[in-house]
Amino acid sequence: MKQKLIKDFEIPNKKIETWKFTDLKKVFEKNNFKPFRKSINADLAEPTISSQIPLDISNNIFFNPKINFVIFENGYLQKFNKKSDGLEITTLNDIAKEKLFNKKNFTRNDSLLDINNTFLNEKLIIRVKKNIELKEPISIFYYNSGEEKYLINNRIIIILEENAKAEINEIFLSNNQSSYWNNIHNFIYLKKNSKLNHSTIQLESKYALHSSSSNVDCDNSSIYNGFIFSAGGIMSRIEVISSINSSDINFNIKGLYLAKTNQHHDITTLMQHKHPQSKSNQHIKGILQKESSGVFQGKIIVFQDAQKTDAFQFNQNLLLSEKAEANMKPELEIYADDVKCSHGATTGELDEEMLFYLRSRGLNKNKAKKILIEGFVNELFDSIENKELKEKLLLTSKKIIH
Repeated sequence: MKQKLIKDFEIPNKKIETWKFTDLKKVFEKNNFKPFRKSINADLAEPTISSQIPLDISNNIFFNPKINFVIFENGYLQKFNKKSDGLEITTLNDIAKEKLFNKKNFTRNDSLLDINNTFLNEKLIIRVKKNIELKEPISIFYYNSGEEKYLINNRIIIILEENAKAEINEIFLSNNQSSYWNNIHNFIYLKKNSKLNHSTIQLESKYALHSSSSNVDCDNSSIYNGFIFSAGGIMSRIEVISSINSSDINFNIKGLYLAKTNQHHDITTLMQHKHPQSKSNQHIKGILQKESSGVFQGKIIVFQDAQKTDAFQFNQNLLLSEKAEANMKPELEIYADDVKCSHGATTGELDEEMLFYLRSRGLNKNKAKKILIEGFVNELFDSIENKELKEKLLLTSKKIIH
């Protein structure tokens, strides 16, 4: 069989309805990213520390060597450190193991998952065993270095067994000059009564292209708390797709994109309510500077049997420049008649009356603006249970905004 090349795939572009605001193809054609390949190590059945941690990671505010961590470098697993009992971390070279998931719950109308399958660098499985509550979080670092224009594809399977609880934080980093396309697609299975706090923190170089998705399969009484923080790259699209397969599921997403110069950030979500009496709540905010742009696309589907569904989504954008642009596309597709579903969106500039009030209290214009911007952002962080992570995200956001 002829080996497929990247040119054999249609790169997502504005001709596809779900990509009408984000033209991945345009950035791809300017850079001509090539799939990155090297020899793959044998399975790592036990944790190993075999080489020095890159300085960009060890010096990063989100790195803590005392907790569970995984490090990918240029698409390949470099090391992982397992501190917690009841936690399994192994490489996954048997594609059959992925049959844990019903892929029909996560169908796509673009080529990204096919590209991920074809040029997959490495995949991993993380499992939290039944009745285990991890005391320490798991940090997953995707680190890219070098100046070559390459395509990276990873996949992680995350399974929380019955009554398991965990916190997983994915952090995307690179050195300042790296130019690459990160195409990462993860599948998460939450079994009965499990709970996952999951953060995606995207801090890649200004030359990077980012596309990622978290595909979450939810069983009875499970809880998913997701937080998206997107600030790096020239173009970024982060997706969360849920399949709410039973009752009493609570699915929450908070998100913040911070765009400056000519950056483009896109957060796209799909909530699929398939059974009665479950909840989803989404609140996404964006701060857009100079000639940057932001997108929030949120779709809620309530199936016919999903009575008593409670689903809400809200998007707010703060424009700090006349040339900044915000695009919103909220969608409700409801086939049940006894539901509570709503969406809302606002876009605006800093409140001139509030600015005037703060300046009348003795603050200069820049200080007054800073207070209003921080007030706009801080509300989102209140839902983060990990106080240390919350403080680090607040500090990072302040550095980027100012």
